[in-house]
Amino acid sequence: MSRAVRVLAGALVSVVLVMACTDSYLYDPRRDTDVPVDRAVALDGRFCTVGSNEVVRPIKLVVAMDASQSMRVSDPDGARATALVELIQNLPRDPEVSLAVMLFAGSTTAFLTQQPGNPPQDGFVQVSSMDDAALRRLTEQLLTFRNPDTSPNRDSTDFVKPLSDIYSLINTDIARSRLDPGGPQALAQARYSVIFLSDGKPTNDQDDELLRGDAVVRIRQLRDLVEEVRVNTVHVFNPTQPVSSVCDLTGDGGCPMLIINQNADRLEQMATLGGGNFRDFRNNEPINFLDFTFGQVRRAFIMKELVAFNFSAPPGSPVDEADSDGDGLTDARELELGTDPHKVDTDGDGFSDGVEVYFRDRGVDFNPTQEALPDGGGLDRGCPPALRGVDSDCDGLLDCDEQFVGTNATLADSDRDGVPDGVEWLGGTQGASNDLDEDPDNDGLTNRMELRMHTRPLEVDTADLSVNGYRYAFEADGPPDDLGRQCYRFRVENVLLAPTSASTDDAGVVQRGAGFNDIAMSVAMVPGDDPTARTLIRTFRVNDVRYPVGGIKSPADGVIRVEPEQFVDGCPGRPDDVPPTP
Repeated sequence: MSRAVRVLAGALVSVVLVMACTDSYLYDPRRDTDVPVDRAVALDGRFCTVGSNEVVRPIKLVVAMDASQSMRVSDPDGARATALVELIQNLPRDPEVSLAVMLFAGSTTAFLTQQPGNPPQDGFVQVSSMDDAALRRLTEQLLTFRNPDTSPNRDSTDFVKPLSDIYSLINTDIARSRLDPGGPQALAQARYSVIFLSDGKPTNDQDDELLRGDAVVRIRQLRDLVEEVRVNTVHVFNPTQPVSSVCDLTGDGGCPMLIINQNADRLEQMATLGGGNFRDFRNNEPINFLDFTFGQVRRAFIMKELVAFNFSAPPGSPVDEADSDGDGLTDARELELGTDPHKVDTDGDGFSDGVEVYFRDRGVDFNPTQEALPDGGGLDRGCPPALRGVDSDCDGLLDCDEQFVGTNATLADSDRDGVPDGVEWLGGTQGASNDLDEDPDNDGLTNRMELRMHTRPLEVDTADLSVNGYRYAFEADGPPDDLGRQCYRFRVENVLLAPTSASTDDAGVVQRGAGFNDIAMSVAMVPGDDPTARTLIRTFRVNDVRYPVGGIKSPADGVIRVEPEQFVDGCPGRPDDVPPTP
């Protein structure tokens, strides 16, 4: 082959490769009439993880001990009481560590710990407040407890009743803690651990409720409100006389060892349902609870995820499309539907326009443009008036939207993947389940990467990455400081602005000028000792960044500078807080 032919072949291959790797035109006629718009900005600055003492995690233990007649045979020496006292003595003397002790027999439950008050309330007591005298009283109560019930079943064993009371105790404590100063932040990190101890056999068959019902499961489900709730179980069988391993198939003796093993298996299945651990103490093995892991009150946090997002621009950031109110519908789509492109919830029924249209298209009876009637009717039902327009967790989704999306209205990051629920909803991923490592459009980019770059996770758009993708750079800014904080420097470039429209009131007065964009950056952190724990989300948000108007964008140099203290909990700088001047 001649040299000229080889050169020509090489040139043709180059053209084919260019055409295969991009959907851009070699010549765009718009360049003759339109001036190129510089609509990219960059986020540049620092953030720091929280200090080891900045977020304190309450640790609350519930110990429920079987005090029925059968336990006097299974544990005649009261070894379980001694083990509990040993556990208390080994717990950190920290005001954030609390304990509740319950004894149960028959249909009776008795709390041996009480909260101060008049009258005192059954519940948790701070371990740091328990002196030697209090420990002696607790030990005596454990060893000498007698069921005050005089009914025929006073010495029977019932698991469902104490589990119901444990659920009520934790649920009430969560609700009470939420009202304390700083409660919501501390509560999000709270860890509840239950230790349920018995010889394992209810008097009546309760397996339908224990193993196939919600007696244990609903306690575990309270973890949706806090960091963790676990139900651990302990099987104790240390009788004075050894148990025969011989089965009596002709008389009434049965198979004692088979029954004991079945009892242990029941408790082990309960621990599995409760997300906890199971311990089995037999044959005079010393009882102790020290192998259970309850966590640390003060912990170092590490970064899990960093995501920038423009709520005013749809994923992919098409040059001529904007979402002025950030409800998931472009302005052009809202004009087609008759909804207001400057109101997240046009008809004020508590469901955002984007959520209503999405589910209406899938068969739900939603109408985003209804009118309220004088009697309170006329709107889509399902959202209580008190919750309309409310975003309790500041994740960008209204509380009543979250009940349809499947996320938790009290948690900014319901699935603990490090990305706020609102960003996942608008970005096209699932906020109720961790799907960030999936690639539904098979374009080689995981959902996590698509969210970071602000591209579409359900469309093959890799050809546009060089034009539309956000670009990240960050690095540690020195070692951790004396407070346990690790700081980072970051820069996110090519954050594309959208040409939002101006909003006016009924009199035609401009309330928010055209071109303003709502940009956010969220940092998710998790404890270094438990990367699977609930994430702590802090957010920076700015709403005075402006698409070029008259050829000038804001900020003029295209750089949004961010300081660590601007990352805050809650709802920073949303557009409806302080609208920019026109």
